This record gives sequence, C-alpha cells and structure tokens, in this order.
Amino acid sequence: MLFYLASSGGLEMEEMKLFVKIAMHRMYDHHLPKLLHSIQTLNMEQLWECNAPGLNSVGGIVLHICEHVKRNTLSYLQRNIKFDQGIEEYFPQLDFTPDMLSIIVQETFDKWKHQITNMINENNYTAIDMHNLFHLVEHTSYHLGQIVDRAKRMTGTSFQFCQNGLNEKTLRLIIESEKF
Repeated sequence: MLFYLASSGGLEMEEMKLFVKIAMHRMYDHHLPKLLHSIQTLNMEQLWECNAPGLNSVGGIVLHICEHVKRNTLSYLQRNIKFDQGIEEYFPQLDFTPDMLSIIVQETFDKWKHQITNMINENNYTAIDMHNLFHLVEHTSYHLGQIVDRAKRMTGTSFQFCQNGLNEKTLRLIIESEKF
C-alpha cells in the first residue's frame, strides 16, 4: 500500500500527494472528457453494436470502466472490502442512450474524484493502494483507447484531443497550478 511505502522510506508524503494528484487529474481532466466526447459522437445503435463474435460493444466497455472506478471508490470507503466476482468479463449490453450513459459516467467519475480529493485534503493516504490506483489509470487508458478508436472508425470523427488542449502539457499545467 502507498502508506506502507511512505513509512518504510519508499515515498515521502509530498511525493505520494503528487502521485495521487497526477492520477486524479489524469482520470478526471484527461480521460473523462475524452470518454464523454467519444460517447456523444455515437448513436444508440453504434454504442451497443458488437462487430464480431467475442468483441464487446463500446457501451459495454464504458460500463466496464465505470465498474472499475466504482470498485476503486468503494475500496477507499471500506478498506477491507472484498468483491464476490472480478470484472474481467463484465461488459454488459444495455439499452442506454448516449446521454444516459454519459450521465452514469459523469456521476461515477464525480464520486471517485470527490473521495480522492477528500483523502488528499485530509492527508489520508492509508486507504489508497498505489498499485490499485496505478492499475485503474492504466486500465482506463487502455479501454479509452479502444473506445476512441471504435468511435472514430464508426463515425469518421477526427477528435483532435491533443490539438484541443487534452494533452500532456495542459495536464501538467493543471497539476502544477493547483493548490492543495
């Protein structure tokens, strides 16, 4: 756990705080806008379309991400929580519109950010497992890439996220300018 690394001399408190801030902003200010924009370019049929046997729909992948974020949030609230099943095969097929799915995504990420922000403000890092947080960011990045690629192929949309400010330079400026 992140706390144990700090107490054993692995990471100092300020480094932990920076790591958590980077993760929070990458998820909320970098991944979330891309995810929402991608969802909104699709119609309901495109959102739930499975192009080949064994492939998951964009909507299913989005709900998979949301489940991962929800579980991460719950782990901050209940440190010893155990889940009955993993989410490796959790890619549900539902009939949500792009607007409905966007609301679910926004609410899920809002709750996660709220919990992370509270822990940062309280200097409470004991409930944050650095490995799980890193995995959440990395896993979300992976699936976000799938979603953006599929949305681009289905719609022909050129998102130009980097050119529109969703890039590493802007993310770094957000993190460095924020006061905690």
